[in-house]
Amino acid sequence: MATSRSPLAKAKTFARFALQQRRNAKRIAAELPPAGNGAVTLNGGEKDWTPAGFDAVADEGFVVAATGALWMSKPLAVGFEPRLAIWVRIGAAGSIRKMLNNTTRFRAWADGPVEVMAKTLTEWADPSGALLVVPRKGLAGGIAITVTACADAPDTPTCPDGWSHLWRLGDGRIYCQDGEEIAVSSYGDVGILCRDVDLPLTDETRLDWSWLIETLPSALPEDLAPTHDYLSIAVEFENGRDLTYMWSAGLPRDHVFHCPLPFWCDRETHWVVRSGAEGLGVWQSESRAVAADYARAIGGAAPARVVKVWLIANSVFQRKAGKARFRGITVREGD
Repeated sequence: MATSRSPLAKAKTFARFALQQRRNAKRIAAELPPAGNGAVTLNGGEKDWTPAGFDAVADEGFVVAATGALWMSKPLAVGFEPRLAIWVRIGAAGSIRKMLNNTTRFRAWADGPVEVMAKTLTEWADPSGALLVVPRKGLAGGIAITVTACADAPDTPTCPDGWSHLWRLGDGRIYCQDGEEIAVSSYGDVGILCRDVDLPLTDETRLDWSWLIETLPSALPEDLAPTHDYLSIAVEFENGRDLTYMWSAGLPRDHVFHCPLPFWCDRETHWVVRSGAEGLGVWQSESRAVAADYARAIGGAAPARVVKVWLIANSVFQRKAGKARFRGITVREGD
């Protein structure tokens, strides 16, 4: 079952994190876009979507330009730039889109007023942009947004064949196809890539893959919220739980822990399959007995089916580079 390190061990990790972030504060502040002027300014505490003062026409282009940043903690240099925080929808019931860049060109997917919202660590309740009922507190700083018409081609995300981005985190440019491999490159952002599967979960169910981790996005144990930057592969089950297999910078091999982030803590469990710098830059092959791992890591009644495979990359908090390659990803039933 999932375990937790001692409070003292976690306190030492946080102290190392604070020293690291203070050393990097000037660099991180310089990388985030400076504050500017816009039609609206958001601080992340808004209770509802904000009209951007622009009416979209279906199939016509518009551009969302955003400047500034939101600071979860400015002394600790934990900030969110627009491409991570700002979401867009058209009409009160429309589907939502995340900005790909701090200035992003869209092709309107509906008619209606364009609305914007800053989402940081809160979560969506559904794909129309309703938020789960949690307290929202304005953050330091602000993101100014202007929406105007645009005739240029829209920005498009990168996505390997047969995969899609998890709607909760939005499209992005972290993942791309490179021959038979999936290349991963994350810096100051987060994304989950999904592939649908439909297999029974039995004692014979296995997840196989090979990965080459070039750079880990954390040098610290990843079981605290502000150090939870990592690369992993996961399986999602029909009960909504997921089990991720990660390469940790500082947690021991076979350490199992619940995700430290709100919302995800109730559904995501992490299993450290490799740890430290040994083996980085070299292809490694893995094979996991999924049902046995579920029983040990999560416990309780086992779900009947595996429904998705995920690739996860997070580098939001410490703003370090995470780079990897995956190939040979297979979910199989026996032989």
